[in-house]
Amino acid sequence: MSNFPAKIQQIIDGNYEFRFGDYISRGFTLMGRNPGGFIGFFLIFILISLVLTVIPILGTLISLVISPALSIGPYIVANKVDREEPTEFGDFFKGFDRLWPLFLTSLLTGLIVLVAVLPGIIVVFTAGGIGEFGEPESPTVLWIGILLAFLPAAYLGVSYVFAPMFVWFYEMEPWQAMEASRKIVSKQWFTVFLFLVAVGLIAAAGMILLIVGFLYTAPAMICALYAAFADVSRLNEERSGEADLIDHFVPTGS
Repeated sequence: MSNFPAKIQQIIDGNYEFRFGDYISRGFTLMGRNPGGFIGFFLIFILISLVLTVIPILGTLISLVISPALSIGPYIVANKVDREEPTEFGDFFKGFDRLWPLFLTSLLTGLIVLVAVLPGIIVVFTAGGIGEFGEPESPTVLWIGILLAFLPAAYLGVSYVFAPMFVWFYEMEPWQAMEASRKIVSKQWFTVFLFLVAVGLIAAAGMILLIVGFLYTAPAMICALYAAFADVSRLNEERSGEADLIDHFVPTGS
């Protein structure tokens, strides 16, 4: 059984309001306060990823290890901007200070999702079968297999979305962070799912303006995800003792 900080346990035991539109608006605001830093880091991240893809095997392994540490960087900077603290470009690489727990969180999440989707994959490639002309022998069974793979992948992928931020901002261990994320997100799972879909669509919409637009919308939506986490977990709420809960926290009845 995981022992969560009192603030997090209160959220798990109660409920909260998920301010869908506010987070997206906040994401653009945070991005707009340091556009050069976010865009510059995003370009470097893309470059590193491209370089690693051309290195057989070793590049993939290196990417698996360092990507979680790189990915947390924009959240770290978004938090400093949110708190009106001075930032420097090196802050984007602070995730390497917790490289091991961030990597383990990513690895555990990936393994759990893989195990969860295996039944569906097995159904698709065995029971579904593929005919000699490349068409499924049993379309119904094939769709059942696809659903068996998609549903757990979607549920777990959304449920664990806050785990890396719990590792960094609350210094939780990987499993504890994953459970905190799952238990909190599960209370508003469908809303969070729709939020992630919207964030992805807005980020992708930047492609309409070619690379320039994407380099702005993608970091802005990362900031939006940070804004959601910060609000839901009450990250920046200064507390001493048992302070009153903020207005969007709704205790459940006993």
